[in-house]
Amino acid sequence: MKTSFSRRDRTTALERAAETVVDVAIVGGGITGAGVAREAALRGLVTVVLDKGDFACGTSSRSSKLIHGGIRYLAQGDIGLVREAARERAVLRRLAPHLARPLSVLVPVASLGGRVKMTAAMWSFERLAGEEAAGSHEVLDTGEALAAEPGMRRERTNAAIRYTEYLTDDARLTLETVKSAAAVGAWAASYAEVVAIDEDPAGLMLTVRDRMGDATLGIRCRCLVNAAGPWFDRVRCLQNGNDGELLQLTRGIHVVVPRERLPISHVVILRSPDGRSTFAAPQGAVTYIGTTDTHYEGQPEEPGVAEQDVDYLLESAADIFNEPPQASDIIGTWSGVRPLLRQAGKKPSEISRRDEIMVGPGPVVAVAGGKLTTYRRMSERVVASVFEVLGRSQEVEVDSSRLPLCGGDGEQQKQARSVSPRLRDRDLEERLWQTYGVAAAELVRRIDAEPAAAERLADLANLTVAELDFMVDHELVLTLDDLLRRRCRVAIFDSEAALAAAPGAARALGARLGWSAAVEHEQIEGLTGLVRDDLGVARAATR
Repeated sequence: MKTSFSRRDRTTALERAAETVVDVAIVGGGITGAGVAREAALRGLVTVVLDKGDFACGTSSRSSKLIHGGIRYLAQGDIGLVREAARERAVLRRLAPHLARPLSVLVPVASLGGRVKMTAAMWSFERLAGEEAAGSHEVLDTGEALAAEPGMRRERTNAAIRYTEYLTDDARLTLETVKSAAAVGAWAASYAEVVAIDEDPAGLMLTVRDRMGDATLGIRCRCLVNAAGPWFDRVRCLQNGNDGELLQLTRGIHVVVPRERLPISHVVILRSPDGRSTFAAPQGAVTYIGTTDTHYEGQPEEPGVAEQDVDYLLESAADIFNEPPQASDIIGTWSGVRPLLRQAGKKPSEISRRDEIMVGPGPVVAVAGGKLTTYRRMSERVVASVFEVLGRSQEVEVDSSRLPLCGGDGEQQKQARSVSPRLRDRDLEERLWQTYGVAAAELVRRIDAEPAAAERLADLANLTVAELDFMVDHELVLTLDDLLRRRCRVAIFDSEAALAAAPGAARALGARLGWSAAVEHEQIEGLTGLVRDDLGVARAATR
């Protein structure tokens, strides 16, 4: 399998796509576009996927980091979505076990009626999931629930339901899906912005601005897939002009506190002031709390954080925990927008998360909505529509639910580890395998042969010299933002550590990418300004 995924590969991808007529050009390199690229390439279509920023730079790196069955959608009557999500959890666990790690969920209930209602919901959920259910739920009485999570308030805990979901790194799941698409022949380019869409004898002509080289090129395609997420309407306007907005954006924020400030071992489901479900989730040395769901009318690139949203989350935590965190405890935050189809008269949390696929005008397939958990099935449906637009039948039978992502399945990872050297630093070794899957073998071998490669980059706990080189050569890191927000994630989980590390990380990355002093300064200012602003707003909340 091809493993290189570097700046040179990106340039080659753009050049080759411009030299031919591709079957399908995908605009948007989030989880949906990445999934569509993989499904299309697996079925033999000449495929290119383009994003105006880094892969997963929008919604797909700003989710709640959970692969979940969507039990709450049972209350909305969306049985099909729940069934699909419940079963796709098991698929992702099989395709990329390092990116779908089991984690227990605890749902405290304050009354006997709540206990009965939640138990019925879990019974229904497990029947929908069938043999793919991740075990059966447990009902804990008050004493058992408080033993499981001692920090919960006794008066708010009549009982609790415990079941299993999965924790993921959403940005890395997207990246591995893009790399898996490239490994089977797709061309992929980040920082390649589609600025115009015109008719062409072959289908459509895309004018693409290479944001890394400040040049433009044309790519001709027989079919265009609009998988631009929050930028969905912008892409529609490039082809059709301003014919109205189909999307309603809603903003979701998360706040991060040190684990010792909220020491939980489960994902604990909370009840927010307006009755919505929120949650607190443990992640290594931190705990994060999410998420809001409010109408958003601004630009989707950086939706930012609002004080009232932070208060909303902290109040949710205060409802269930004896010693809830305060705004002054926050060490990190992130925000993103959900690209949902408009549904008049509905609250943001009531709008369906089901994807919708639209065909036309012209040779265009557009997809909006959807969930991270169900991206693979959604991508299959999109590619089926692409074949209809192309007037072709699918000659290659593919079951992508059985084909591991590039990080390998459980057996491949086990085999890779069995022949890999052992590192003196066992914690580092384990983190590498849990992060990169089979690709960790290359990192472990280098560190074993060159111990200095294990040195922390810019004093960051989760980024070594070896990893920086790997990310440049194999993970298409082109900016400081790529490195600190989406590859090692320090900028969202520990903002102050990111601010302190930014100059050193920029120097090291700039040395690899040939940055001038001016570019290095611009990279530092761009990242630190965003991180500092969001952290400041979060800490200014009134709780």
